[in-house]
Amino acid sequence: MSEYNVREATLNDVDFIVEAIIEAEKSGSDKLSYSAVFNLSEEKIKKIFRRILLEEIDGCEFSITSYLVAEIDNKVVGAIGSWVERQEAPSSFIKSNLLTYYLPKSSILYASQKAKITSELYIEHVKGALSLVVVYINQEHRGKRLFELLTNAHIKRNEDVQELSIQVMANNIYAIRSYERYGFRKCLAKKSDNEQIMQFLPYNEKILMKKPLKKEL
Repeated sequence: MSEYNVREATLNDVDFIVEAIIEAEKSGSDKLSYSAVFNLSEEKIKKIFRRILLEEIDGCEFSITSYLVAEIDNKVVGAIGSWVERQEAPSSFIKSNLLTYYLPKSSILYASQKAKITSELYIEHVKGALSLVVVYINQEHRGKRLFELLTNAHIKRNEDVQELSIQVMANNIYAIRSYERYGFRKCLAKKSDNEQIMQFLPYNEKILMKKPLKKEL
């Protein structure tokens, strides 16, 4: 009987990582915020993300080194992108620079005009915590503890961290329940009453969840 294998992502996994970023961002809906915010088709967004990932720049969700993947029978079926947020190199700065460089200027201008709306749900990554930023498991492999398997592997390669954090849209009930089973607890929620926000994001409420890590003495 085949078993799941967890390994570091390589450039050969770029197409799956792009899919993971897209599906995680949709949060169980049909709304891809990147398309709406930058006024680009999903196919164009995918091509841009692929180019960025191939640059191999560390420090954000567009970094191939941030990802561990789960595979079975030599097929990748799940991925988690995670890193420890550092004060000296915030991921938001790295991500912003990459998007500004690769996206059309018209898209950057369009996004800047909508920033006041979309920023209402912005939550900073927790400094010093291991942030699980992109979580994606193929539909047919959900419910098989891959989230736990991948997260434990991320913890193992970041043994000095004392806390996990994750952000999730409030409409993604399945994901929230999975995180709670693993020990995450809700600690912050941001909600927008602006009706326009649903034109750009999958939902109007985002939740920050945390889990402390117990260290053996």
